[in-house]
Amino acid sequence: MSFLERPGMKRGLLAAGAVLGIFTLITAATLTDFANVNLGANGFAPAGDYNIQVSTSKETTLGSVAWVEGDTVAGVNISNDAATALAIQSMEPGDSVSFVIPVRNASEDWKSTLSVNFHEVQSTSEAAESDPAILAAKDAFIKALELSYCMTDTPATACTTDVEFSTAVSLTGENTSSTPVELIGSATPLTEYDGLNDALYAGGTGNASFVVAKVKLSTAANLANFVGGDADIQVQFTGESVA
Repeated sequence: MSFLERPGMKRGLLAAGAVLGIFTLITAATLTDFANVNLGANGFAPAGDYNIQVSTSKETTLGSVAWVEGDTVAGVNISNDAATALAIQSMEPGDSVSFVIPVRNASEDWKSTLSVNFHEVQSTSEAAESDPAILAAKDAFIKALELSYCMTDTPATACTTDVEFSTAVSLTGENTSSTPVELIGSATPLTEYDGLNDALYAGGTGNASFVVAKVKLSTAANLANFVGGDADIQVQFTGESVA
């Protein structure tokens, strides 16, 4: 009997072939899945990226500040407690409300100047208002607001009296702005951010400070002229990079 004719050999080869066939079917039916991981929620940026940031929580010390971006036309809304919210909505002639706004140069490769101005933000609903009486009331109320600022590294103890604030300015109507005023120039700019800790400006040795914005209703204002009127005031910060 030849090797090919030995009993059991053919059956063995068939059995092996059957096992290989099952193995092939299992391989063909293997399941797949995938997962995507984004490296950085805001993407990558070059080292020379220039950035000014603010906070909406009115902190008075740097270690507690929650920095945010405000570089959109809409801006970001400051957080007000119940008492402040009530004061804003029920102003009498002579009343004023102040807001502490932390601001910093978040650029690691650029120093920065800093300027400030005020802007009246016209909402979509306000733009659609057609009642002449309400439009007149809004215009009168906006013009009666006196807007000023005070820059300090110690907002918890400074900017408490009128003499510490800038000369007040008034806006000329809805969607109008005051002239920007330079708070920090290129001679002694905000320093670069070291990537770890913010430092108080101190006349040119740090990257962050505080601006206290004050909104006052003129003592000469007549409430009868403002029925149905209101105003949305925005503080605008602008900076220029300094090499």
